[in-house]
Amino acid sequence: GGGLTSNIPPPGLTSEGIYRKSGQNSKTTNLLELLRRDARSVRLKEGEHHVDDVASTLKRFFRDLGEGLFTRSSSQDWLWATALEDEEKKISEYRRLLGILPTVNRATLKTLINHLFRVQRFSGENQMNTHNLAIVFGPTLFQTDGKDYKAGRVVEDLITHYVKIFNVNDQEMKKQQDEIMAIMKMREAASSGTQQAGDFICTVYLEQKKTEAEQHVKIPATMTAEELTLEILDRRKVVMKEKDYWSCFEVNEREEAERPLHYSEKVLPILHCLGTESYLVVKKQMAMENMLLYLASRVGECKHGMMKFREERNLLGLGLSTGFHERYFILTPTCLRLYKEVRSHKPEKEWPVRNLRVYLGVKKKLRPPTCWGFTVFYENEKHEKQQWYLCCDTQADLREWFATFLHVQHGGSLWPSAPPRAPRAPQDSRLGNISLIPLRGSESEMRNSVAAFATDPLTLLHNV
Repeated sequence: GGGLTSNIPPPGLTSEGIYRKSGQNSKTTNLLELLRRDARSVRLKEGEHHVDDVASTLKRFFRDLGEGLFTRSSSQDWLWATALEDEEKKISEYRRLLGILPTVNRATLKTLINHLFRVQRFSGENQMNTHNLAIVFGPTLFQTDGKDYKAGRVVEDLITHYVKIFNVNDQEMKKQQDEIMAIMKMREAASSGTQQAGDFICTVYLEQKKTEAEQHVKIPATMTAEELTLEILDRRKVVMKEKDYWSCFEVNEREEAERPLHYSEKVLPILHCLGTESYLVVKKQMAMENMLLYLASRVGECKHGMMKFREERNLLGLGLSTGFHERYFILTPTCLRLYKEVRSHKPEKEWPVRNLRVYLGVKKKLRPPTCWGFTVFYENEKHEKQQWYLCCDTQADLREWFATFLHVQHGGSLWPSAPPRAPRAPQDSRLGNISLIPLRGSESEMRNSVAAFATDPLTLLHNV
């Protein structure tokens, strides 16, 4: 569940003194009642629950936890840890104490500190630096009513050493830093007056890359590929018929390859990574109907079969990569495995699906053996990159592999089931609307989004 905290979206993150002001008491009490009755079902509506009310509720919710977040038995140890002079010793003591907290408390604490860590990155706007946040949350979390300055010190330490204490992995951290940097870039652009706050102007083509087919579109941070597609069609007065699978494609001219963006993908992060040799084009996805038919009729989740494989640079330690070689592949919901032949027991190579981006097409100079090929980019959490190529014997085979990839990567949904919505109303582009937040989306997206706020203890376990 997305519990309490996916509900202070970034307008909150940057509102001044977000945790120092107190919300209106009656609203806070209502919220608290709701929370206690069923923390899982509370969804905070923006406007009705102003950000200060939400913040007050959170503070009281933690204050009324009974045992307290740090538990009666060990809260003194947390406070004493602040006195350790040696930084390393102090961090390892915090880690030890974190390890003995009940799972729910540990998860709640991590999500809360994660949120505060993000809030303080914007302290230039919201005035809530680490110290201010600590003063507000320390007494609340330790239930000391402000008499013990060490409570604030603990919270300050937890925010400052968030990465080490909570053992945050590089991938999680990089995703957060990217989101924070993107928001900051948008802020800078906004304040330098070069464009309206939070908007990024981009050239998108309709059907082909020609000057007369180009459209200049403002891309808000929340815009999805589906919304961009509808906007372009709407501008050009193109009517979308039932079996027209209009989609937005990322075309890479250097690689002579392209990929249709999934309808729910956010466009802005893709634009930030596009090289000069790439562009976006809106056109029909011709294979979509056949792919949907294939997925509806197939048996089982996996796909296996022979494909011709070629490495960009040698992956398997066989000297230089020369040409395409028959290999046996199995694609499961989590990984793609390559076997030397059908009878091999052990895969020669295995890649997690989440680290792969699959494009249609193979560049001509590699002399692909058939015209039905893929270019695959792999990048893992350590930013190690690889690139390789696959060729199928028939167009149908290409479609089946591609359909299975998309199905696996996007949780089974290739095309929106609802009829296309009317294009969105232009966004009000005050700073408040900047939100890089997948408030829908996979668990990990939700968890890492800037809005992933200190979710209530009950639902937290599903998310950590």
